[in-house]
Order: sequence, then structure tokens, then C-alpha cells
Amino acid sequence: MAKPTNRRVKSDDMLSVSSSDELEQTIFRIGQLQTMLDIATAQTNQTIEDAKTSLKEQATAINNEIKVLSKSAQIFFSANQQDIVPAGKKSRIYTVGEIGTRTPPLSVTVKNGQDVIDALAKLQEQLKLTDLLSVKTSVNKTGLIKHREQVKNIAGITFNQKEQFFIKPVHVPVDHLSDVEESA
Repeated sequence: MAKPTNRRVKSDDMLSVSSSDELEQTIFRIGQLQTMLDIATAQTNQTIEDAKTSLKEQATAINNEIKVLSKSAQIFFSANQQDIVPAGKKSRIYTVGEIGTRTPPLSVTVKNGQDVIDALAKLQEQLKLTDLLSVKTSVNKTGLIKHREQVKNIAGITFNQKEQFFIKPVHVPVDHLSDVEESA
């Protein structure tokens, strides 16, 4: 695995702001750039949505044909399975593909969860079974934050909160973007 390279910031990559006016211009410029990025992102997202719509229409038609052909093959296979599949086998391999039947692993669906849990708890107790129900314990981070004074000395628990710098320019109208392209 290659070692990640460290990127150093060159002095050419940095501009120094030396006055309140320059700071305000910098914030405005950031707003212009963010607006340009938002527009480019919106255009890209629209292109993606158009492509998805086109693909969805094609995929629907293709999937419908696959369903019809599969159902037809399944009906024929079910009616003629003894002639198609060798004795003792569940499938047959053709030069163009394989057809057959398979039995997936047994699955379970549970509805009315609490009623089922209560019934299984009784049965588990009566039959002295231990594997019908499981209990999962997990850490409640909201509770840890709420009671941080009581739990702060427990090994493995660390609380983090750092001040973060932010710049939040006001929305720059699109008509101001022409100033950006000319000054760039």
C-alpha cells in the first residue's frame, strides 16, 4: 500500500487579508465562487436526472420483456421438467445458459413482534432453550453526553468538542457572477 503524500500549503496558495475591506471582499468572492459551484452542481444533477429518466424508460421495457420470456420458459420447464433435466439433477446446462430449480435456505418472517416475543419467552422457559431470543446491548451516546460528569473517567470514553472556523457568505445573485468571470 502506498504511503499517502503530505500536501504542504505553498505561500503562493495563500492570500493575506490585511484590512476589513479586503476581508469583506474575500467573503464576497467566496460567496460568488459558492454560487458558481451551486450552479454547476445543479446543472450536473439535472444532466444525471435526465440520464436516469432515459435509462429508466429503457430498463422498464427490457425488464418487461425479460419477465415475459422468463415466465414462458418457467411454464414450459415446469410442464416438461422430466424430459429437460437428467434424472437426479435440478438443472440443465445449455450452451447459451442454464435452467433449473433451486431451494433457497429456510427463512423466517415475524409479525406482531411483541406477541411473538412473549410467546417465545414462555416456550424458551418451558423447554429450557436458550437460543430463541437474543438481547443486544449497545452504548447510548446521548445518555453519555447527558451524564458526562459521571462517566468521564471510564476508560475508552472520550468527549470531543472543538471550535470550528466558518465563513458564511450571503447568497450572491447570479447577475453578480459576470464580475467573477471578468476578474478571474
